[in-house]
Amino acid sequence: MKHLLRSLAKALARQTMGRLPRSAARLGGKLARAGGTPVRNIRWRPWASYPEHGFLTWTLRFQAVFARVFLNGIEGLPQPLAKQFAEQWARYCGCRYGLLLPHGTDALRIGLAAVLDHDGLDYGGEVIVPNLSFIASATAALDRRIGIALVDVDRDTLLIDPKRVEEAIIPGKTRAIMPVHLFGQPADMTTLREIAQRHHLKLIEDAAQAHGAVWESGPVGSQSDGAGFSFQSFKNLTCGEGGALVTNDEAVFERAYSMHNAGRPRLGAQRWEHVTLGLNCRPTEYQAALLLTRLRRFDQEQERRRRNFLKLRELLKDIRCLEPLAVHPGVRSHGMHMFVMRYKSAHCRDLAVEEFLQTCGAEGAPIHRGYACTVAEQPVMKNLRVKRPDFIRVLPTPTADEAVAELVYIPQNVFLGTAEDMADIAAALRKVEKQ
Repeated sequence: MKHLLRSLAKALARQTMGRLPRSAARLGGKLARAGGTPVRNIRWRPWASYPEHGFLTWTLRFQAVFARVFLNGIEGLPQPLAKQFAEQWARYCGCRYGLLLPHGTDALRIGLAAVLDHDGLDYGGEVIVPNLSFIASATAALDRRIGIALVDVDRDTLLIDPKRVEEAIIPGKTRAIMPVHLFGQPADMTTLREIAQRHHLKLIEDAAQAHGAVWESGPVGSQSDGAGFSFQSFKNLTCGEGGALVTNDEAVFERAYSMHNAGRPRLGAQRWEHVTLGLNCRPTEYQAALLLTRLRRFDQEQERRRRNFLKLRELLKDIRCLEPLAVHPGVRSHGMHMFVMRYKSAHCRDLAVEEFLQTCGAEGAPIHRGYACTVAEQPVMKNLRVKRPDFIRVLPTPTADEAVAELVYIPQNVFLGTAEDMADIAAALRKVEKQ
């Protein structure tokens, strides 16, 4: 009860203080780090949050759902809710089959193994991966004893560069391409699919950050032999930790299902019968219950993100210290997981990126550092390149190497706010740039 009363009091204070007129002095004068007034006082005007929390949200949306799972006693197998969500998510992605899993990394490693029909007991060939990504894009392959070739990204979008992909192919060794739809933007699937078909390679999408994104030829997830999504806590759709594999290939789905269920076949299985080498990667029904409930509002939330995403791009046109990433003309719908920009210190008194971010943060702007190094420069990868050189091949990646020194981003939750929020971000950046 005390926690509830404190939460209500805090919300009331924010509603009251947050609606008071704000001083024009916040837009100019001294920087907040030097004792001036911040453009936005996030104590009273916090940024939009996701997912929703609070007593009312729990009571109105989630309490009954969780109670049903708890009271019916089915928290795992036979997974009715997990299967229901997987079917809904597959349809949403334009696919025939879906599999809910505990993590996005599980979706990638099981997806790779299923698409390549590889049991992971010996070397499984090589998959081409961009050198700019979250490390799971690489470790999912290595976990299955599949080697990786790390290639460069496109200068404008920072997504895998099809030209560099084709240069990296080694006949008889290269087996697949894994484009990563980084930050929510689909990779150039038209060109990559043509390359894959011409070289008889498999195509596996890392769509962990691209919920709801659409390429010119269809939804992300339906553009390949299989695709992995993540529902980790920072994603646009989340259950805290979770993942999903989608595919239009029945054989891939059957192999993936068996692998995630301890090697049991999907149909006609006996409890103690294991026909393939498998794992236990079954999710709980609580994960599925969260996702099913949140999926109902997902399109509505994505539309709000889209409006604010576009609004902020417009507001930043006169700001020189930040350069938003380009959006490829083939993108029909951006996933809006991160609003990513390159920091140009020459237009901001040559401030180091960390000092720039601290200065922006003091003004209330929610801007954070992106990936600080490429996949190849992660400590584990540098060690493995020495110990296991047959498993890691690094091609020249000057664009990725340069990008990691400049990348900053605004997270997806901020775009669930208002046009006024976007104006505050732009005002904070102008103030910092002009000092």
